[in-house]
Amino acid sequence: MTSSPRLPRVALDLDEGDELDRLSRRVDEASAALDQARAALSEAAGRIAARHERGGPAAVAARVGWSRQHVSTLAAAHRRQHTIEEDAA
Repeated sequence: MTSSPRLPRVALDLDEGDELDRLSRRVDEASAALDQARAALSEAAGRIAARHERGGPAAVAARVGWSRQHVSTLAAAHRRQHTIEEDAA
């Protein structure tokens, strides 16, 4: 087995470290915002598709670029959650 020589770690200067830290935080914030936006879109897609008896999932799927089956699953989850909330009230 051969091993390559280890390179010494370079010390970043303060500005470099700050820049990397700042950009890393921005990526984390953008990732969290993207997760929230995806969740909101999924909730809205399920709610809107559930509002229509027939053709709702297909219409929503075509609009957002998802499969009809995925939207049908979201609609079913929305209906189930709505039923649970009504039963609890």
